[in-house]
Amino acid sequence: RINLLHTTPGEGKVKLGTYGVIGGARDYLTLVYKEGPLVEESAAYMFEQVILYCTSLGLGTCWLGGSFSRKDFKDQLNLQPDEKLRIVSPVGYPSEKKRLWDSIIGADGNHSSRKPFGSLYFYKNFATPLMEEQAGIYREPLEMVRLAPSANNKQSWRVILAENALHFYYQKSLIGYGAIDLGIALAHFADTCHELNILGSFQILPTVPQSKDTVYSISYVLI
Repeated sequence: RINLLHTTPGEGKVKLGTYGVIGGARDYLTLVYKEGPLVEESAAYMFEQVILYCTSLGLGTCWLGGSFSRKDFKDQLNLQPDEKLRIVSPVGYPSEKKRLWDSIIGADGNHSSRKPFGSLYFYKNFATPLMEEQAGIYREPLEMVRLAPSANNKQSWRVILAENALHFYYQKSLIGYGAIDLGIALAHFADTCHELNILGSFQILPTVPQSKDTVYSISYVLI
């Protein structure tokens, strides 16, 4: 479930802490879910759809996975024992004034660069990089995945194009946020396929290529 938490000036007892990462925010979106199969991918997929909608309205957002005070938010959410608060994002009109922290983040090339196409995508197996010209109808959807946000811009997802399906994975080394990052990527992929009228469905297939460095999540099968 996604909640919108609001505070107003003068509410001294209400504090939603983000450890200095966000300043002046009064409204926050929160992502809460119960544990289960593919729940992190699915929850992140849903949350990114909301983020993209907010962006279309001219609102500013920022995924926060660890740089916020969970206790502050939990007190406002009335979490059930089996519920987990995973992600929050401020939402509002961004300030035109750039803060020192923004300058520091922007100065780090890791936050603005993206890995090349062939290091993220593969053809039939993990030994063969996928070139853009080989991607066919999936070239633009995969490019939108490449540009999608991820934790510390690590781009932990990997994709194999094989016959009539694409297999989606995330790296084991980034398992803490790998599934979350993949859910974001899947939202960008599915939205672009919808825009381009590429018809397919997400399925969990019994037999897919495997590697010791990745976790298989789901496949997109062309109709």
